[in-house]
Amino acid sequence: MARVRIGELLIRQGRIDELQLQSALAHQRRWGGRLGSAVVHLGFVSEPSLLEVLSEQLGAPFITIGERAIDPAVLRLVPEKVIRTRRVLPLARLVESRRGPLIVALTDPGDLAVIDELEFATGLAVRPALVSEQDLDQAMRRVLGHHHAAPTRRLPAIDLPEDTSPASGSGRPTWLH
Repeated sequence: MARVRIGELLIRQGRIDELQLQSALAHQRRWGGRLGSAVVHLGFVSEPSLLEVLSEQLGAPFITIGERAIDPAVLRLVPEKVIRTRRVLPLARLVESRRGPLIVALTDPGDLAVIDELEFATGLAVRPALVSEQDLDQAMRRVLGHHHAAPTRRLPAIDLPEDTSPASGSGRPTWLH
């Protein structure tokens, strides 16, 4: 079954009219980005209203994380590097089976590559939930903090033996010739 386009869904639900859709499409052609972003940028719908429609389109629930407490054990299921680079946040682990599922908040629940990576990293089935970018950013700052990588201590250099491989000729590295 083909997925209904977001513009069509917005019109069907009476959130925008045809003229507004054409304006948003022109904005998208001119400035790039996603149609939903254009509709919000132009003030035709609010971001939460758009996310409700996207939720319906993608078949993933729209949630607000807010100040929701997240069990540290759930957070540890996904490596912090993956959380930060993929911009995801594990929220809960359901015990429907041995493999979860793990409920994960992300801004694009249709990104199958990220979902596959999460499933591989955790060994659990992943059930995505749609969240606004701002809500995800705030929750990640609250839960993970702002910490930066600790400065690395510089290790002393290692003395390597001379290159004596037959390919180097004189026993000296070829780049020294």
